[in-house]
Amino acid sequence: MARGMPLRQVVDQDGQRYSVVSYAFDDGDGRVRMSVAVDDGGWSAFVPLVRGEIMNPDGTFLA
Repeated sequence: MARGMPLRQVVDQDGQRYSVVSYAFDDGDGRVRMSVAVDDGGWSAFVPLVRGEIMNPDGTFLA
């Protein structure tokens, strides 16, 4: 999935396996940038579901 990033294998309640990569870093302005990519090992491995968010220092998220 993502080269050089920690990969976790998780299993949902129905037994479906997913590969998950997540990371977060400080963007230098006190905000934290977070990103998660998930795939089920099928065709989604070529284009995984990716979600990114930015959290402000007060815990709110940018829209």
